[in-house]
Amino acid sequence: MTIEMAPKRGVANHYGVRTTNNKYGGQENSVGIVKSAEWEFSYNDLPVALNSNLPQVIPALATVVSAKLVVDAAFTSTSTTTDLTVGLEQKDGTDIDIDGLLTAANADQAAIGTAGNVVTGSGALVGKTIGAAAGQVIVASSADDLLTGSARLVVEYIYDK
Repeated sequence: MTIEMAPKRGVANHYGVRTTNNKYGGQENSVGIVKSAEWEFSYNDLPVALNSNLPQVIPALATVVSAKLVVDAAFTSTSTTTDLTVGLEQKDGTDIDIDGLLTAANADQAAIGTAGNVVTGSGALVGKTIGAAAGQVIVASSADDLLTGSARLVVEYIYDK
């Protein structure tokens, strides 16, 4: 599948077989000022910031209410200890806070190493505004040798602008 972004309107055209790639996220059915967005990803395709309008963003000046990581398949690696950090970056790659949603202490090997675990984030952005720039979700691993694992990230935020 190929995705082509129209330069004037920012509309995505799809060519070939269309599969979904939920690592770019999407807004869940939200009513009122509390919105909910979800991203799905696996160990070999962690979300990174893209200089595009394709990914779901947390809007500028939004306040993060909560961040939860649902471990669908246990994360394993060839090293003894692995953890994940989850944060936000601007689409040009400028950091907002690289572990502002889930810190390495939140998503340590004990938490992400068991399928079915729900990890609650306590990063610096939880309970606070993300600032004057919209943020794309980024996920990083402390080890480059991940073998397995998949998860869903659910972020609730308040945005009433």
